[in-house]
Amino acid sequence: MRYLGVDFGLKRIGLAISEGSIAAPLEVIQVKNKQDAINKISQVVEREGIDEVVLGLPESGIRSEVLSIVTKFKVPVHLMEETLTTFDAKKEMLKLGIGKKKRRMEDAYAACIMLQNYLDME
Repeated sequence: MRYLGVDFGLKRIGLAISEGSIAAPLEVIQVKNKQDAINKISQVVEREGIDEVVLGLPESGIRSEVLSIVTKFKVPVHLMEETLTTFDAKKEMLKLGIGKKKRRMEDAYAACIMLQNYLDME
């Protein structure tokens, strides 16, 4: 089973992938609007042969935007609480001494943390 973890944002979206029980950061994509986000995530789902999407659900802010895209994909979508995953990702990257250039991937690392939490619950 291939999972895609999605840390949704209106400008940047972090993506992580898993083929089994271990998640790994995949990429950060830039988006212009919600429809652009749906299109780009759908392209990744197809390109990577994804079976299921795990979509991060924030406590507030863009929560309604996230809920509005759940049915827009051709594969099952699971919602997973993502509160503080970006904060945790940034903290861990700093702790590991990851340079500023690679820290631009923090949204992908946040998606990875969220996806790993989901996999650990399965």
